[in-house]
Amino acid sequence: MTEQTTITADRCQARHRWRLSLWLLSCCLLFTPVDASDPQIHDTRTLLVDGVYRVGARVDLNLNDTLQEALHNGVPLVLKLSIEVIREREWLFPERVAQLEQKYELEYHALTKTYLVRVLSTGAQHSFRTLDDALTFIGNIYDLPLIDANLLRPGRKYWVRMRTDLDVEALPTPIRVWAYLGSEWSLQGDWHRWPLLP
Repeated sequence: MTEQTTITADRCQARHRWRLSLWLLSCCLLFTPVDASDPQIHDTRTLLVDGVYRVGARVDLNLNDTLQEALHNGVPLVLKLSIEVIREREWLFPERVAQLEQKYELEYHALTKTYLVRVLSTGAQHSFRTLDDALTFIGNIYDLPLIDANLLRPGRKYWVRMRTDLDVEALPTPIRVWAYLGSEWSLQGDWHRWPLLP
């Protein structure tokens, strides 16, 4: 009798776990946002200038309603551009041979109704009348030095990959917690990859 009760209890627990798993999967499918704000990267190019590979691209950036509301309420947003050079290896995972990170701080000034973009690597500041103009400036990647040609091995295949994301670590602490929990704070697109050619 005790053995039969144990088997019945085990079946009930297994059925309960299965229902819970099904419910969690349904929630994930129903509430996974289809976010049109993921950055789109195109017009990618690499140039070899004086022995240094330089990279250029155009990134179409769109902030969703949550990010725009935060920006217009005085929260500065730091947008991070990540670029890597990857070397393919026959029997191993690809090797990252170079990495470049460019950060842009975007702020809205309510008094002047302007958008300020600060290039954090150089300290240069630019002012724009519209959000679209500010995002177009950030997304216009032009002539960034990437890697010295002497660091590349002849006869090997290399790729450049790039993506853009919101730097959650740069947000104020109270907002950072919400940003980690909520997908509406994400701006990250997939890696965009192209061959490294002169």
